[in-house]
Amino acid sequence: MLDFRQLQVFAKVYEQRSFSRAAEEVFLTQPTVSGHIKALEDFLGVRLFDRLGREVVPTRAGEILYPYARQALSLVAEAEREIRLFLGVEKGRLEIGGSNIPGQYLLPALIGAFKENYPGLELKLLIGDTQKVAEAVARGDIELGVIGARLTSFDDLLYQPCCDDELVLAASTNQNFPEAIKLEDLERLPLIIREQGSGTRLTTEEALRERGFSLGKCRIIAEMGSTEAVKQAVKAGLGVSFISLRAIEEDLLSRRLRIIPVKGLNIRRHFYLVRHKGRSLSPPAAAFVDFLRKEQPDDQGART
Repeated sequence: MLDFRQLQVFAKVYEQRSFSRAAEEVFLTQPTVSGHIKALEDFLGVRLFDRLGREVVPTRAGEILYPYARQALSLVAEAEREIRLFLGVEKGRLEIGGSNIPGQYLLPALIGAFKENYPGLELKLLIGDTQKVAEAVARGDIELGVIGARLTSFDDLLYQPCCDDELVLAASTNQNFPEAIKLEDLERLPLIIREQGSGTRLTTEEALRERGFSLGKCRIIAEMGSTEAVKQAVKAGLGVSFISLRAIEEDLLSRRLRIIPVKGLNIRRHFYLVRHKGRSLSPPAAAFVDFLRKEQPDDQGART
């Protein structure tokens, strides 16, 4: 039996003529996309794409399969649309909270894809630090939040890992900071940190504490309330900072920033979908939770 996800990935590769661009479109890693195509080819017993240099070209079998794949995907989307209308999702309203990193660098793309499936849904994204988003969910101001840390101060919240992140020590390429350091060398560098209540700060403090180190030993020159402010300060050469890799990917590619490896320190974390234990989800919120569940599991444990 043909797998729906495999057909979806096949159609994107066919349309984009690229495994990497298709991976971005469906929020998967390139190896995962390649795995889906390989599984589909094994099931059908025929090759679907040829690689000609850097271009991916459909074979004759791929050309034959594509219109049927599009028709199948369209029929499934139409069926889902009719069911959503029945459940009241299409004309509903949903507010989602996002802490700084997921709110700026993850949720906009996911919400855009979600809105394509639910064009009539009124959806609002509220951005604050991890503490404020968790408080809003706990009070019942919003149904869902995506945050960068689990907070032990809230007993009535449910946390569901939804994707991974990595924090790195970032520095300006225009400053003469070391190429790599040991953990104890961190004491001598000018350090810029996020404010109390930030998931980035909580995760950094926990990772350092596990290695017998603390921010209190560091030469902290500034404490800032947003990732963007920290980025600009680092790019200006004011100091170094632990920042989400998601937030600086473009700056690394343009060589405005670089990563300083810290020996023995690898800071990885989950982003969490958070909701209230005692609250029944509205149809729009339940649909978004289901959307995240379908979009993310292939990449759990991979660097995204």
